[in-house]
Amino acid sequence: MPLAEIHSGMKGTGRTVFKGDRIETFEFEVLGVQRNISPGHSLILVKASGGPLAETGILAGMSGSPCYVDGKLIGALSIGFPFEKEPLGGITPIGEMLDQLRDLPETSPVRTPLILPKVDPPKVLKAALRGEMLSLSELMGESGQASQGASALPLVISGTPLSPETQSLFTGLPLRFANASAMVSPVPNAKASPIEPGGMASIALVQGDMDMAASGTITWISGKKVLLFGHQLFNLGGVDLPLWSATVAGSVASYQSSFKLAQPVAPIGALRLDRSVGVGGVLGAEPRMVPLRIGLNLAGRKTLNFRFEIMDHPFITPILVSAVVNQTLNGYVRGLGLQSLSLQGNLKIAGHPAIEIENVIADLNPNRLALFVGATVQALAMNPFERPVFEGISLTIKAEERLDLTMISAVRVLKAHVKRGETLPVLVTLQNIQGVRENATLNIPVPYNAQVGKATLLVGDGLSLAAADPDERVIDVSGLNDIVRLLNGALRNNHAYALLVQSQPGAGLRGSRIEGIPPSVASLIASDGGSSDNKLQRHIIGRALLPLQREVKGLITLEVEID
Repeated sequence: MPLAEIHSGMKGTGRTVFKGDRIETFEFEVLGVQRNISPGHSLILVKASGGPLAETGILAGMSGSPCYVDGKLIGALSIGFPFEKEPLGGITPIGEMLDQLRDLPETSPVRTPLILPKVDPPKVLKAALRGEMLSLSELMGESGQASQGASALPLVISGTPLSPETQSLFTGLPLRFANASAMVSPVPNAKASPIEPGGMASIALVQGDMDMAASGTITWISGKKVLLFGHQLFNLGGVDLPLWSATVAGSVASYQSSFKLAQPVAPIGALRLDRSVGVGGVLGAEPRMVPLRIGLNLAGRKTLNFRFEIMDHPFITPILVSAVVNQTLNGYVRGLGLQSLSLQGNLKIAGHPAIEIENVIADLNPNRLALFVGATVQALAMNPFERPVFEGISLTIKAEERLDLTMISAVRVLKAHVKRGETLPVLVTLQNIQGVRENATLNIPVPYNAQVGKATLLVGDGLSLAAADPDERVIDVSGLNDIVRLLNGALRNNHAYALLVQSQPGAGLRGSRIEGIPPSVASLIASDGGSSDNKLQRHIIGRALLPLQREVKGLITLEVEID
């Protein structure tokens, strides 16, 4: 039924699943049409009744419930109102859903490069080299905060309870978290609701040894094409996600906003389109996910192996990988007491060498390790050059109930002056958590082409040195190959490093260094827009490494004279 024919006072029925696998009907009365709630979009306001709605109000999970007047489909129930005293809701007109979702692609979206106008590529990369993951709101700018307002449409994510640190990663997305396993018992041999309008469906963001799914109701089916929700998942456009049939284990009545507890039952296809007025999928299609394997060694006493499949999208994949790592550790690593987590792993992407990662975290909270992994995935997934095809992520984590932590407490150079071509010996004093000290000598070769004069000696752990940015040439990236190379050469936090750094006149053009330019000429070269400052001030001329295989902390800076 066209929107123009809908007016207040009309009565109709809707279809949804309140419990189990049975589609039931509810009634509604049209209160009016709220036109132009956004350019070209309207909302049909209704008061619903029937089933449990008098006690719960509109349930999150009813999104997509088809609504009919005189047997004609008018749209999908898509919104309820927080703290409502009556079951008032909004219906997305079916005409708007068909306009945006009719041309549903039957194949997965083309892997085009992701252009990030708000974020310089080096910003994401440098954060990863420091072991830091950028938040979604920081990446998306103010638009990442927009969905936090009153207009945000709630989605219930059912799965393992997420820690506060993990939930903070999703800031900027219209999500509300619910732990289905903590509220209802799993339904053995659950039967899915019918694959027809009014049936329940789930969209898997994570599946395997942890399930994270967004659930809603089927609105319309034509051949293999199916429309759901009446509102966005993330409004990402083309996506490729598993679409499952589902059952409703129960409902949770809430003064703020009630919701269904849905459980995925069996795969039925793939979600291919995510728009503001709904999502669309193809029945029988096969989605592609990112494989993630985690081996967890509990102090040598037991080894647990987990397998997951993660949504493949530049913005969302790093968040989900970090969340899965954090939740896996939270489930098996104690929350109080001294502990250390050591990580070794690799990320494989098609057409490029594997990215080898390692890290050691001596902390009460495993969140830092999860963010480190997520940051590495983020640097790859959000590069602006090409969409990487993740063939697999493999991680091995060992948990020890002790604090493997070493501090760099003192540094002394054994030569007041060093000549070009000689070796600079550096005495480093290390101190562990018990206060026991040990000395080690790092020998730094000084190259023949070093400049005569002052140089800076930096001694510290890898992440602290990366934050100090001793070599500005780290921004010299012109493709995904460069990012892979830099991640594989990243400084690690389980080693102590001694770096000899000198300033060197020069300039850069679009991220590439121009060698041999006199300072007088370099000062005249204006920025070309590729960077806020093209002058390359300093770079590493010599380095030495002390492997320790435990977390190292500290950064000490000295001046050295080169003759």
